[in-house]
Amino acid sequence: MTSIASTLSSSAAPGSRQATRITPAVIGLAIAFVSFLLISNALGARVCEVTLPWSPTDEPVKLTFSAALISFPFAYLFASVLTEVYGYRLSRIVIWSGLAANLVMIGFLWLMARMPTEAAWAAQTGFTDEVQRHWFEAIAHMFLASVSACFVGEFANAAMLARMKVAMRGKLAGLRIMAGSALAAMLDTVVFALVAFAYVLDFDTMARMVGLEFVFKCVLQWLALPLTVGLARLLKRADGIDHYDIGTPLNPFSLRVSAPQPSTGVR
Repeated sequence: MTSIASTLSSSAAPGSRQATRITPAVIGLAIAFVSFLLISNALGARVCEVTLPWSPTDEPVKLTFSAALISFPFAYLFASVLTEVYGYRLSRIVIWSGLAANLVMIGFLWLMARMPTEAAWAAQTGFTDEVQRHWFEAIAHMFLASVSACFVGEFANAAMLARMKVAMRGKLAGLRIMAGSALAAMLDTVVFALVAFAYVLDFDTMARMVGLEFVFKCVLQWLALPLTVGLARLLKRADGIDHYDIGTPLNPFSLRVSAPQPSTGVR
């Protein structure tokens, strides 16, 4: 383990390449991550069902999934690039920023749901006070599920990428991102389904949903792998940063921003 740290410090991870500043690219990635996280929460309140045009049996094959499935994998893409280029510390700050943005959004939605609806507008649109309350309850439920899943999945992804990068001396970025995204997809999907649908869907339907969403998330993120790796390489060259989290604590509740002193070994 000491030899790994020595090799990194002498070649691939000199101090000048460590993430010691916030660049415009970090801000852009953070905005993209938070945006897709908010979009996913807005979409997550709807459960979709698609019937396939073919079936191996006489029974139709129906696929049940959350509408957030189409947007949430992109949040992982930007988070993976953040960790790969700028390190776990900055990625941790961005993840917490995304969770905080969701809290602000749900707070304003709660305030909106508590305000009385103008009678003529409610009659014209059908968006009555009762409809508003039911809509907010659904959004709040999905918010709790999404935040729980995001907390587990995003930090697992960031931690795995950070440790694998050091252990593999920065090589095989594609393999590391695939492994991190698979772990994150599994944890995220299971936690989201349990919190969101444990008392809504039966076990068979929920199990099929978890399996479908896990496979879809992995396939989508792996198809986007050339984009993820290419963007990471581009930002490493543009910003002159290729951060290695040598000795970085992986505690998600630590919001330390300053870079730690160089370590003599890998924890």
